[in-house]
Amino acid sequence: MGERGQAVKGMIGVVLAGGQSRRFGSPKAFAKLNGTYFFEIAVETLRAVAEDIYIVSHPSLLDRFRQKTAEKVITDDERYRGQGPLAGIYTVMKKSEAEWIFVLPCDMPFMRPETAVKLAKYADEKFDAVICAHFGRIQPLVGMYHRRTFSHIETLLQAKDNRMKSLLDHCHIRYVTEQDFWENEIVFCNVNTPDECDNIVT
Repeated sequence: MGERGQAVKGMIGVVLAGGQSRRFGSPKAFAKLNGTYFFEIAVETLRAVAEDIYIVSHPSLLDRFRQKTAEKVITDDERYRGQGPLAGIYTVMKKSEAEWIFVLPCDMPFMRPETAVKLAKYADEKFDAVICAHFGRIQPLVGMYHRRTFSHIETLLQAKDNRMKSLLDHCHIRYVTEQDFWENEIVFCNVNTPDECDNIVT
């Protein structure tokens, strides 16, 4: 599995775009790198491995997304709206029967389809999640979550514990590092201010 452009059976992709981008000053999903919206870069990355793709949007951006893309655009389940990435993952798991949810944030504009293909090869039923941890930095929003984590996520949301770390603490995790596959460090760079794209050397 995992050849470029070939979806992995039972895997869907999720672009997390529900943040308010306060530091950025405008919605990061609609910032551009080389003429392409950040969210489109995430979608294209996921398309290499996912059978279907969801974009989890902030409610205020729903119409804007729907004007710009034909992908499925949803907002967090009302019960847990505003509770961060966990709420987004929960919402998609609730709507889908997919075994694996491949998650990406919308603010990693240097992410590549090849990275998703490499990571997807590590999907293994023995693990609850498979997470990138290149160069000593755990990236809980660059990874795959098995649907068996749904009940853990729901419990955390009910307790108002929105930390991704809390979920990882409850799961059997396979951390994938540069020893498993090499990737340029820039690929995992989050862009938090408009000038960062210009200042990062590729």
